[in-house]
Amino acid sequence: MIELSKEEYANVLPLLKNLAYEPVFAYSVIDQNQSGKVFVDSSVNPTCSLIINSYGQYFLARSGDNERFMNDVVGFLLNDQNHSNYYDLYASTPELLFQISERLAGKTVLLHRSSFTFDLSKFQHLKTLNALPEQFVLERMDDTLFDKYKNEMDSSYDSLWSSAQQFMDRGFGYCVLKDDHFASICNSFFVGRGYADLDIVTVEEYRNQGLASLTGTAFIKHCLNHNLVPNYNCDAGNQRSIQLATKLGFVKNNNYPMLWWHQDQSIISDYLQRFNYSNHSIE
Repeated sequence: MIELSKEEYANVLPLLKNLAYEPVFAYSVIDQNQSGKVFVDSSVNPTCSLIINSYGQYFLARSGDNERFMNDVVGFLLNDQNHSNYYDLYASTPELLFQISERLAGKTVLLHRSSFTFDLSKFQHLKTLNALPEQFVLERMDDTLFDKYKNEMDSSYDSLWSSAQQFMDRGFGYCVLKDDHFASICNSFFVGRGYADLDIVTVEEYRNQGLASLTGTAFIKHCLNHNLVPNYNCDAGNQRSIQLATKLGFVKNNNYPMLWWHQDQSIISDYLQRFNYSNHSIE
């Protein structure tokens, strides 16, 4: 595989046309909003590419056959030293993903994601949201809140955004606080090619109060004010997330497959059980 320089990242964009969903995590690398690497079979007119970001999400695209490149991809994926502790592998077509799956020596599980399309008219006609409860405040994420969120809620944001300043420059988010503690948060997971992925988290004790809708709505309004298209996807079995997407004005587009590897088998088993996957074995 050939690793492109950052100045060459856009050379792979023709391989990302007419996809069934928007791989914003790959766009974020190409646009250099978030860190990653781009591998190809040819620097100038690539027919195959593997785009990886520092968070562990990989995208494989191909417009022609190149057995040598595919062998290199399989070798890369089979080497645990190339990954932190997990990876998600997506592909430009289901057929390509299944071809790779057959060559991964039983190391991955097959998952299904649901993608959504944002419908502005549905968002504009949403039912009136619940008022913010007393003692709760809605704020835009700043550098202090970002560091607080990363330290208290999700340390993986270290891999998503290299610093609070990078998040402020390239990303954004909104949160509901109570007594200076997070209740619900909607951050930009990835930003690229004019799209922004939503990452919504609500602390368990504050669920079922409409807080996720409030932070999600603030996020979407920010997108609309900054010429960004909000983008939503989730596990196909996550009914709570699907309901929230619908409530925020998204329309389900389709389901698509992905492969997941994690070094901790118990995490895989718990996830498969949580989202009702009937086959709990490694594919």
